Amino acid sequence: MTKERGQIVTDKILDTAERLFFKQGYNITGINQVIEEADIAKASLYKHFDSKVDLLVAYLQRFHQTWFDGLEANVNEVADPKQKLLAIFDYHRGRQIKGEYGGCRFVKANNEAGMSDLRVLAEIQKGKQHLRAFIEQLVISSGHKKLLTDKELTDMIYMMAEGGLVAASIFKQADDLQSAKAIIQKLI
Repeated sequence: MTKERGQIVTDKILDTAERLFFKQGYNITGINQVIEEADIAKASLYKHFDSKVDLLVAYLQRFHQTWFDGLEANVNEVADPKQKLLAIFDYHRGRQIKGEYGGCRFVKANNEAGMSDLRVLAEIQKGKQHLRAFIEQLVISSGHKKLLTDKELTDMIYMMAEGGLVAASIFKQADDLQSAKAIIQKLI
């Protein structure tokens, strides 16, 4: 019973931190604001997280798992191996629309804390490496046209998806993700 209560409090803290870190940024968000908006006692926060950086790392870990589970589910709905590669762009597009073109949470965290804390940087790199490895497996299984090597196509898809996220955030639209998808479609 205590573990269930503890998990409820942890989730409440992480939900609040995720919303605040994404909307207003890590550096602007103070621990007192997280405590107030999560409606918890200060002792509860520090029972679950030793520091603001620990909270950020836990948020990134949870977000990575949730985001990647969604990507895998989205891609697994598609039967054709080549279309699975294109589904990556559809997932990014949908996430950007849902997040009101707020960009990539990992890039945001990197810009604010990745340079000053190696744990944050390691978590961000882990998330990005996971995506690249996932793309690589899809490329290998795709039976693509071989206009590019598997590594080159993996790199191209990864960089175009990442660049599309940045463009979506800056221009507040998903057209560049659609353009990237159309280019990749010609290569596969």
